[in-house]
Amino acid sequence: MTQAFEILKPYIRSTHVHDNARDRDAHLWPGEGSINWKEALELLRSAPHVPPLLMEIEGDEKADLAAKMGEAFRRLEIQ
Repeated sequence: MTQAFEILKPYIRSTHVHDNARDRDAHLWPGEGSINWKEALELLRSAPHVPPLLMEIEGDEKADLAAKMGEAFRRLEIQ
């Protein structure tokens, strides 16, 4: 991942964020899958234009979306 990011980082202007369990493009909340967020965020922060993060999450109609979003951003901030 690091080598590919180094090649592409001058061109990155935005990104969509979600996690997955390595079985499919699952669109899980950050921290609920297999992505190493510490590494991913360090790489994103090293880009010349630190990109905004756009959440792309599969819906769960019964979830408290505001609470889930707050929890996800707290996880990402402490990385």
